[in-house]
Amino acid sequence: MLTVASTPPFAPHPARHAILSEAHARPFFRLETPARVLGLAFLRGTASPEQVRERLDAFARSHGAAPAPASARHHRMNLPQGLFRWEQHTEFTTYVFMLGGEAARFDLTGGEILASLALPEQPGPHIVSVDMSLIGEDQGDAAMSHVQSGVISVSDVEDGRARVASDFVPDEAGFVRFVIVNRGLPDRRLGSLARDVMEIEVYRNLALLGLPEAQRIGPIVREVEKGLADLMGDLVHQTTLNEGDELLARLTNMTARVESEIATTKFRFGATRAYGAILNDRLSAFTVPASQDAPTVEAFLTRRNAPALRTCETMEANLLDLAARLTRASGLLRTRIDVELAKQNNALLSGMSERTRMQLRLQQTVEGLSVAAISYYVIGLVGYLLKAGKESGWLPLPLDVAIGLSVPLVVAVMWVIMRRLRRLHTSADGF
Repeated sequence: MLTVASTPPFAPHPARHAILSEAHARPFFRLETPARVLGLAFLRGTASPEQVRERLDAFARSHGAAPAPASARHHRMNLPQGLFRWEQHTEFTTYVFMLGGEAARFDLTGGEILASLALPEQPGPHIVSVDMSLIGEDQGDAAMSHVQSGVISVSDVEDGRARVASDFVPDEAGFVRFVIVNRGLPDRRLGSLARDVMEIEVYRNLALLGLPEAQRIGPIVREVEKGLADLMGDLVHQTTLNEGDELLARLTNMTARVESEIATTKFRFGATRAYGAILNDRLSAFTVPASQDAPTVEAFLTRRNAPALRTCETMEANLLDLAARLTRASGLLRTRIDVELAKQNNALLSGMSERTRMQLRLQQTVEGLSVAAISYYVIGLVGYLLKAGKESGWLPLPLDVAIGLSVPLVVAVMWVIMRRLRRLHTSADGF
């Protein structure tokens, strides 16, 4: 009888579980009106992930709920007041409270509700507070009173089965309030809509974290650009190596400053682009106007966020362009310095060649004097030899005549010997 194993005998990829779990990493839950959804987002702080998990597990136990599994990046727990869910993201952590029925308490602010929950210690700097009121259509007019400002954005979503309104103005407790009017949307679709609204507010704030960085480096970019323009003007008039060294030092300092800012802001600007793309994707569902008197949520946020996001993009592009210009200027300056070095080397080689010619002339002069001096002493020795020959009678010529005739012969022999010695020395030195 053939038996079939319950689990295929395949060795899984180390990341397989994480890949499969990603499809369920951002689930939404059924929501019935009336309901209240409170969301918080915190950036990563100095506390380690282990410390954050300990605080969340202690919070769960204090409310009689089970802690999350050890490797979980998101977890939900049922509290007496409603459902609580936390999620850990790459850069931030979110807490979401979904309250229904009597726990919704529309007469209380979000801050007052959270004060009664004894929240765990925040994991890092607080960045987002969202307060969503989900109300039935029969209470739609009264629901708008939850939005305080006179500037309101309203969108119809899900083919008009829901309406979303917000003024994006924080209340006294710092919560940005949204009103979602349900016009027949199923519970699961209503939960999905609430999740999208939460993500819009979270990613809107996270995307704008790049704006302070763009504003900070703006003066730095302008200062370096002015310094580069002045340096290029000085480069035109550079004539000496000392001037080139001074320009190169200035250029190196500017390049180091720009590269440091690129390294500092690279992650922040990259995150701004990513968060901005997610925000635009979520806003694509909020483009249907609900009223001729109010802009849609998409139009309201795009008009206000687009300049800030473009500022970040422009400043990042300016930094990269400035770095490229500094690199080109460095190449040009080094070329000028290399040309000046080549000129100096040519002048040095010309001077060395002239000195070599002078040394050769001096050597030839000394060589001639050396032949004369050696010949003088050799002739003296030959004179003694001729005197001995005269005394012995084998010299037929007068002594003075014989010595005189020996002078050209001795000089010629000495010259030949010195020439051969010089050639031997030259070949031994490899020249």
